[in-house]
Amino acid sequence: MIDTGFRDYTHAAELLKAGKRFVIGGHPMMDGDAIGSLYALYHSLTHAGRDCLAVTQDVGLGKYQFLDGATTLTPLTDLPDTLDGYDTAVIVDCGAESRARAILERLAPGTTIINLDHHIDNPGFGDAAVVIPDASSSGEVVYHVLKQAGIPLTQTAAECLFTAIVTDTGRFSFSNSTPESFRIVADLIEQFGLDVAVLAGQIYRAKTPQRLKLEAMVAQSIETRLDGKLVIARVSQQMLDATGCTESEANEMIIIPKSLKGGMVCIMFREMTPEHVKVSLRSEGQMPVNDIAAKFRGGGHLRAAGCQVYGRPIVDAEADIIAAVTEALESTLKETGGKIIV
Repeated sequence: MIDTGFRDYTHAAELLKAGKRFVIGGHPMMDGDAIGSLYALYHSLTHAGRDCLAVTQDVGLGKYQFLDGATTLTPLTDLPDTLDGYDTAVIVDCGAESRARAILERLAPGTTIINLDHHIDNPGFGDAAVVIPDASSSGEVVYHVLKQAGIPLTQTAAECLFTAIVTDTGRFSFSNSTPESFRIVADLIEQFGLDVAVLAGQIYRAKTPQRLKLEAMVAQSIETRLDGKLVIARVSQQMLDATGCTESEANEMIIIPKSLKGGMVCIMFREMTPEHVKVSLRSEGQMPVNDIAAKFRGGGHLRAAGCQVYGRPIVDAEADIIAAVTEALESTLKETGGKIIV
């Protein structure tokens, strides 16, 4: 078990129970785990009589719109510089305080901050932090904190937690799929009679022709090295312009290189500007990628991490990152005799 030292469910639950008016937010470009965790809290707390404001640092819900109910996800740009009148903020799925800075800077002085996360490099910021790297998702952490606080889930909140856990485990195909994650989802299905087929369809079977075209373009961009164990793919701005796909859809393209047979580590480069690239790193074996991301001021999980490089030509940034990954992977392969050990 990985121990960050931030496992005090009781304190976080006490602060959650004590709060009356909440700001709830996650990292930029929220994925299914961040959105599911955010809305599980929103729907549960609202049903329990609390006043909640759900905020986004940038884009909306995208394909996760079905989790919204009658709620509106409010962009920070539409809010005042100081969020007065809120006594508690819950930040979900932010492995670093910087990932939540845009929200934290808006909070009024004295606002209680609860940090719920599962990233190993989370420093435990806030007045109460529950950071469980062994958890499948931040949704799993939210499930336990709500349970500890005695705040009941609603039907929609259960669907949100299902979405958070299922998406962050890759439909239980990733290495973070644990017996506990299966138990939680089974509990949600039993308690609320969740229609798994309908939910899976809303999450995974709602692709547009434009999305499929982008996936094909990304597949065509793939290159491999080290006998196919290193897989590299790219999403350019030209691809998004040609397909009309959104930034959130671009962020999901990592699944294309990750699905290539024989790959051990994959890199996805997302061109933002000629001198700004977003990088996603995934590992299918024992080689950690968060250390590599940290070298470029990023971070994440052992097998799923990322970073951004600014102020230099993308081709140079790509070369440095590929070199760092290649060196680490070659070293790992020497230790394992070329085998992928999961």
